[in-house]
Amino acid sequence: MPKRSATTPATTPTSPAVDDARLRATLDTLTDAADLAAHRANDPVERVWMYATPEDQALAALVASAVAYGRVKLVRDAGRRILEPLGPAPMETLRALSAETLHEWYRDFVYRMTRGEDVIDLLWSTRTCVARYGSLEATYLAGGDAEPDHLSRASGFVRRLRDARLREDLSRGLRYLLPDPADGSACKRLHLFFRWVGRGPDEIDLGIWESLPARDLIMPVDTHTSRICRYIGLTTRAQADGKSALAITESLRRLDPDDPLRYDFPICHLGISGGCIHRRSPEHCPSCPLDPICTLE
Repeated sequence: MPKRSATTPATTPTSPAVDDARLRATLDTLTDAADLAAHRANDPVERVWMYATPEDQALAALVASAVAYGRVKLVRDAGRRILEPLGPAPMETLRALSAETLHEWYRDFVYRMTRGEDVIDLLWSTRTCVARYGSLEATYLAGGDAEPDHLSRASGFVRRLRDARLREDLSRGLRYLLPDPADGSACKRLHLFFRWVGRGPDEIDLGIWESLPARDLIMPVDTHTSRICRYIGLTTRAQADGKSALAITESLRRLDPDDPLRYDFPICHLGISGGCIHRRSPEHCPSCPLDPICTLE
């Protein structure tokens, strides 16, 4: 299936004027210096790579990204506790599970604000949509021409999953696991999922969805990555919201139109590894590849 290109919305906010050549060279230095293998071992995407087939990888990616909030060690453990009961072929197992068995397996699950009922809804929604549309990728594409770009398809993907839940009411917990880009939030974990399945394959991302080109992806933005991107001039927005994610992505597209998110993983792991502590430090800053262009005072 040929990859489809999204049209950037006309309302995408502009990013600050920067010296693109210097910015690209600095980010290339950061990327080249990153120990991707070591970072992947300390990242929730590592579990996704444990599965052999694209459908199992997509399921693992959805689950692992949905709970990717909090400390990395706890995030990875939360993903493991959800996926491990499903065995080495989780999609096949999920297709055969009854609602009663899901309740038996996950009713006591707790991870911060995520409860067992939220996990059950997420898995049941996935099971239902895969049965209805054929795969998670087909669920993403199910809106057809009514969803002409990636953001609208991402929003439709979330709505279809939410609508397929087991519980009658849409809970706050499921809203958090499946955020809708139409609501204006950064949707960091959702865009992380799309990066994993749409970009690559390389040492980090799997590139298993032919329908989602790397050029259409949106930067997964949280408070930490938003700050770092602001320090180096990728955005002027203080809020880590949907507009900030679009502004940062627009800046990155100027540097690499075909693969704007190739810098995401190294930037993100500056925060995860403690390389950036969001204040000037003689112990941290001189060794950071971004220091020559960083405006942090």
